[in-house]
Amino acid sequence: MGLVAFLAMLALAAVPVGVARPAGQLPTRGVFVPGVSLAGIQLGFTQAKVKAALGSNYRPCTTEMSPSLCKEPLWLFEYTRGEPLGVAVKFHNAKVSAVFTLGAIQGWKTREGLKMYDPVSNIYSLYETPIYTKCIGFEAFSMRKGTITSSIYTASGVVYGFALTARGEAICQ
Repeated sequence: MGLVAFLAMLALAAVPVGVARPAGQLPTRGVFVPGVSLAGIQLGFTQAKVKAALGSNYRPCTTEMSPSLCKEPLWLFEYTRGEPLGVAVKFHNAKVSAVFTLGAIQGWKTREGLKMYDPVSNIYSLYETPIYTKCIGFEAFSMRKGTITSSIYTASGVVYGFALTARGEAICQ
């Protein structure tokens, strides 16, 4: 690894969680606030608000990619390096109806401190009896607050993702 890359990595690691990131950029250490937001994105945000928060560096999901998933606008915000990890934002009537992580992103956590790769048992330590849903290839532990469902995705016994979905959206994204 080059000296510049190493110093950049150290600088990113030294930035305290909670420090504001530049507007219009996918965070390196996203925070999931159940019932409220994921990476600063809230249900009901307009497309303009999403672009202001996460930027314009996204790929729209097309029906060629996934005929069933991409009937309505779905934007894929992915990191430009490494594995295709990031956040997906789904819209219904031009407003955010779901936002969820794409893969397990090291450094992401809930406001309460549940981190990616934590054991499933930690969910029960931090949240009251979640609703269990078996998805294809993973599980979801969800909580409902009004019209918002907050989900923690797990696979192989560990936390692997987060999601906020509006009433009428599938828990398994």
